[in-house]
Amino acid sequence: MYKFVSPRLNEENNENRNLAEMPVFTWDTLSIYPLEFENYYNDNFPFRSKLITANSRIAYQIFNEGVGSTIVGKDGWLFYNSESSLDGSNIGQFKGMATFTDEELRQAAESLEATAEWCKEHDMEFVLMICPNKERMYSEYMPNQYIPGIAEEHCNTDQLIEYLRANTDIRVVWAYEDLLEYKNGHPDTPVYYHLDTHWNYMGGYIGARALLRELGIEIPSPDERYITPRELHFGDLVMLMNLGASDLFNDTDYKFEGYPVEGMQMLSDNVNGILSYQNPGRDPRNVVIYRDSFCNIMRYFLGEQFNTINMIPKEYWDPSILEDGECDVLVYEMTERFVSRLVDEHIQP
Repeated sequence: MYKFVSPRLNEENNENRNLAEMPVFTWDTLSIYPLEFENYYNDNFPFRSKLITANSRIAYQIFNEGVGSTIVGKDGWLFYNSESSLDGSNIGQFKGMATFTDEELRQAAESLEATAEWCKEHDMEFVLMICPNKERMYSEYMPNQYIPGIAEEHCNTDQLIEYLRANTDIRVVWAYEDLLEYKNGHPDTPVYYHLDTHWNYMGGYIGARALLRELGIEIPSPDERYITPRELHFGDLVMLMNLGASDLFNDTDYKFEGYPVEGMQMLSDNVNGILSYQNPGRDPRNVVIYRDSFCNIMRYFLGEQFNTINMIPKEYWDPSILEDGECDVLVYEMTERFVSRLVDEHIQP
């Protein structure tokens, strides 16, 4: 019976991981076969996927609770608890509990200054870009139990930016400032997804505009662009809750007409890997960005502006790319929840 029904019961996997596959029995695998089969059965028993989805729906719809690393906020907003997944410290930052010691601030600044000095010696510009946590941008939608215990947010991000601006010449793009200005002037237009950890295309455009301005390039404000809203019913936080796309969830994104622009060559458009673009008719500089996933939505807005631009995630980073003499600008882009890495991370050769 199981052999007959199982293919029809587990066609959809809403979990954010790969399920165990049926092991192959041989005499060489005899010792591990029982454990592998148990893992396979646990992942593939009849109705498993449907039961997990049902449990997640009950938690969300009836008890207003998230599943795993997901936090259910107010008015349909979902948030991410990165600490529970050892994926940064966004909740500690939100509560003002994640802070730097004086020594850690000094070490982070020295590390960045070493990178900036190396770039200067090799005729490169260096810019640090920090993209704010969603919890900072939309704290009003966080559950009451997560409200900060201090009157004003002041975590390691705030400490670092203040320290760098007061004590170093590091060029810092703190995207929060531009995003907050737009949010305050356009309260009905979100700059982050409701159902995802990232900014939406509106937020990504504003972030890209802030970085480009630091690099001496001005692009129109969002109000000067032709933008079409579109409905969404899915996001990475919905996936973390083991729920697929559904009318149960509602979100909005914005399509900026005219992107990707004509003339921009997409050499690699892999959002899970290296993003690489050319536009020989624009700014002659060649740009390299040491990036995380917040660059995905910025990629076309940035890609059209430079002779070449390569946006490389940590998993693919090789410092030797900076030694071929082809890089004019190095940008270190990171999401706020990872700023503690700056204490001991070096990206230059």
